Amino acid sequence: ILEAFEKPVITAFSDKDPVTAGGYQRFQESVPGAQGQKHTTIEGAGHFLQDDAPDALSNTIIQFCQDNPL
Repeated sequence: ILEAFEKPVITAFSDKDPVTAGGYQRFQESVPGAQGQKHTTIEGAGHFLQDDAPDALSNTIIQFCQDNPL
């Protein structure tokens, strides 16, 4: 289903997450709405970005919303 999702979408992954390491590549390539977006890798965080790097994740989401208004 995501292969048909055309609305804007970003990925925010951590550089220290062994669970999802490299998973963003397939997602970014497969989901049309991910094309041309400012994807981010948050440094120094683990699997739970919202706990490990809440400010960096929040800033990423806010910037995405500003770049892609409804």
